[in-house]
Amino acid sequence: MITYRKATADDIRPALDLALKVFMEFDAPDYGPEHTNRMRLAIDDRITNSDIYLSGKRLMFVALDDKKVIGIIETYGNNRIALMFVDGKYHRQGIATELMSRIICELKMKGFDKVILNSSPHGLPFCKHFGFIPMEIEKDINTPWKTPMEYTPNEIWDVLDENGNKTGRFHERGRKMVEGDYHLVVHVWKHNSKGEWLIDKRTSKRGTSIDGKWETSGGAALAGDDSLTAALRETKEELGIDLDPQKGVLFHTTIRHGNDGRRWLQDAWVFEHNCPVEDVRFQEGETCDAMWVSPDIIREMMTSGEFLSEWFYPYFDEMVEKWRIKL
Repeated sequence: MITYRKATADDIRPALDLALKVFMEFDAPDYGPEHTNRMRLAIDDRITNSDIYLSGKRLMFVALDDKKVIGIIETYGNNRIALMFVDGKYHRQGIATELMSRIICELKMKGFDKVILNSSPHGLPFCKHFGFIPMEIEKDINTPWKTPMEYTPNEIWDVLDENGNKTGRFHERGRKMVEGDYHLVVHVWKHNSKGEWLIDKRTSKRGTSIDGKWETSGGAALAGDDSLTAALRETKEELGIDLDPQKGVLFHTTIRHGNDGRRWLQDAWVFEHNCPVEDVRFQEGETCDAMWVSPDIIREMMTSGEFLSEWFYPYFDEMVEKWRIKL
């Protein structure tokens, strides 16, 4: 079974030896001896100064088949990827994609909004397929790393098990999740003293299936969020509202499955909140309108297609009945 981890002291030498081996096999034949010598010197320097990895000055992930290092990716200690190589016997098994995904998540969580690298011709198809975009004209043909490229990471999620426990792994939004992995999504309902619910409208140009639909605020929890933190953050981002965490109730939790195979844990929160709709501040490109309405109006909007369907909110009737009793 292939496993992945941040490099330990025992991984560093075999990982760097692998990098040189794969370079010699797949990249060096296209270039002169000067570049081969440059690569040898760069690897020797890393081996001599391996404390740069142990101290955290540089970041390295490795892929292992049992205890054998079969893949490596590293950064220069910033947002630039320095090396990425996979043993030729293991090509086209998704190992490079997993290594790249892991380091992308790590860099995004460190605050980098761009990841950059210089690709060799051999690595160019993979980089393009992953989503890297060429930044400028190619460098001098005599250097093996001649195509500067950049990548803009999406938001990063904690990977959860089916019980909601964090696995210690992370996932970039927009990429396919491994079977058995979950992430957290929150729905945030706001209920006032009049028995009304605050709903909001998505903008029409986001490029999603819910564009222009009415809904309640919510979204995916980011890495490091707990459920309450995600609920408060999503509402603040989308509507400019500061909810009182003491007035929130986690009402419903379930596992959901999408038609695309994605799986997530869904938490529905209900907050007591009273504010004029004029206090709502919309998130540009996300929300564009809001109003306080009765449950009956929401049901009518669901039926007409103006509001997201009951598939998104299977607990809706139970929720409004519960809070109607509380009035």
